Amino acid sequence: MQNAPAISRNKKKRFSGQEIIFILIGVLVPLAFFLLLYVYVNFSSFLMAFQKPKDGKLIWTFDNFEWVFKRIANGSQTPEDNLQLAFINTFITFLVQMVVFLGGIFVAYGIYKKVLGYKTFRVLLYLPSILSSVVTCLFYLELMNSRGWSEFLISVFHLEATFKNPLVDSRFSNAMVLLNYVWLNIPANMILWGGAFSRIPSSVLESARIDGCGWFRELFQIVLPMIWPTMVVLLTTNIASIFGATGNVFLLTSGAYGTQTVSNWMYMQVQQASSDMSGSLYRVSALGLLLTVISCTLAILIRHFLNKKYAGVDM
Repeated sequence: MQNAPAISRNKKKRFSGQEIIFILIGVLVPLAFFLLLYVYVNFSSFLMAFQKPKDGKLIWTFDNFEWVFKRIANGSQTPEDNLQLAFINTFITFLVQMVVFLGGIFVAYGIYKKVLGYKTFRVLLYLPSILSSVVTCLFYLELMNSRGWSEFLISVFHLEATFKNPLVDSRFSNAMVLLNYVWLNIPANMILWGGAFSRIPSSVLESARIDGCGWFRELFQIVLPMIWPTMVVLLTTNIASIFGATGNVFLLTSGAYGTQTVSNWMYMQVQQASSDMSGSLYRVSALGLLLTVISCTLAILIRHFLNKKYAGVDM
């Protein structure tokens, strides 16, 4: 039998003019948006960090960074404009975020092990996260402003009878904002954890169960090592967002009553800027650049050290 002539597999496909136009339209539009709304905006913000308006002109300077360091060191008289307080609240929120993150592992593991009522818990815990934050905050504001809630706090903390809303009281406002944050973030990674748990071979867990391995030991000595890549990714993203830990401060208090955070402070500064030549825009750019460098460095270092643990684990 004679060999048929070989067909070149490297023959390039020729596109028609209409196909080329269609491809260009599909590529150029998102590319233009990416270049304009991401590359240009971020590059412009980078340059603004080293600029300062003076006599209607922009000059190159490091004064913005000096202003940021002084404001962090000295704080401010008003709580809404106190950058030092904003950093303190941000770090507290980040610590709560990490506690909620670790607690979410136990919640997801309990649902994975199908504890009593796990279907109900899954719906009740995840339902608030699929609703708009505006809707959940409106509900939360109504709850905080309700007479029953204020009477509960009055009886527990022995407050004055005129006490009404804890969100407008600096003694309780931060705690109430963090309570809202915990309520909405417990199920934040529940789907990711559930997907990672489901990939663990059932034969491994059955073998451990036969050897008398309990749930606690199974979680820390079998489950977590086998889903370590997912754990590393989520931990890295959490650490990278350390300065973005804020909760719904803007919707609940707008940073008043001592609840200001760094990200909300930056947003308020930009929102209240009187013009494009406002000095606050350039100072916010300097602060944003500093925070980006610090958070990226932390995330890279943490990821480097985390990847060394359980490096040989594979499924």
